[in-house]
Amino acid sequence: MPDWVSIAEESAVAADAGATFFVDDIEVAVFRSEGNLFAIEGKCPHKGASLGNGAIDGCAVTCPWHDWKFDLKTGEGLTNPSSPVASLAVRVTGGSIEIDRETLPLKTAASTNSNDGIHRYLVRYGSLGWVGVFGNVDKVECQHRDRVILQTHRGQELGEVLSIPEDLAAQNNSDKPGGEVVRVATSDESKTHAPRSKELTLRLIEECSAVLAESDIDLAIVDGEVLFDNESAVLYFLGDSNPDAGPLVTDIAKLHNLERIELYPFIDPPEPEGGGCGKEGCGGGGCHS
Repeated sequence: MPDWVSIAEESAVAADAGATFFVDDIEVAVFRSEGNLFAIEGKCPHKGASLGNGAIDGCAVTCPWHDWKFDLKTGEGLTNPSSPVASLAVRVTGGSIEIDRETLPLKTAASTNSNDGIHRYLVRYGSLGWVGVFGNVDKVECQHRDRVILQTHRGQELGEVLSIPEDLAAQNNSDKPGGEVVRVATSDESKTHAPRSKELTLRLIEECSAVLAESDIDLAIVDGEVLFDNESAVLYFLGDSNPDAGPLVTDIAKLHNLERIELYPFIDPPEPEGGGCGKEGCGGGGCHS
């Protein structure tokens, strides 16, 4: 029998766009295309990118990392037919988007094969100091404490290497990488990004706080960061989530030539390796651009 669970308000998924949510800790991507809602398994089977951030073309979505395409109706792999994703039952009831738990993919135990061709790195990143496993099929020559450019579900950002593949291999590490180590950052990139990010983040906190206060939305923005790609900013707040908060900061993002500003709760923020901006508790109910 169907087991429907509400994941968000219908307005959380904009027209011709996607958003990422979590159901029983399984990443789910929901899209609105040609007036219809579609839902598929959220992680790309290639390297685990969040498909909810992909570009939509009709009833197909393109993975934001390596351009693998998937059919929104069936989950079929249009680039690689041998690597589909699960198609999930989705509906709107009383203004809420619901997913049928019975159509979720089954969780499988992690592979014990450590020689899967992926070089793994333990990296610290983000203003909150997240630590995660990132990978690349090509070895990136780096050492402990080197600064590297990461591709995460949020975009490109800077990270600090804590362990290299030789260290993790000794632990028979088989974790699925949460993103990709793109390359080592140059010293100039590391030096110039930090002050720009700090300056713009302070302006965003001030401007977004003022907009929210004018709308009587009781969220206290306490921290934030501008990603390395200078396309996205993340602001962390204290207070109860409010689905009206995200759309209010859209104009501020455009004013600063950003594609989006994402609002995350400061306490218990979304899991770093998932596309957490749509997880329950997120201030905007999804990415806002």
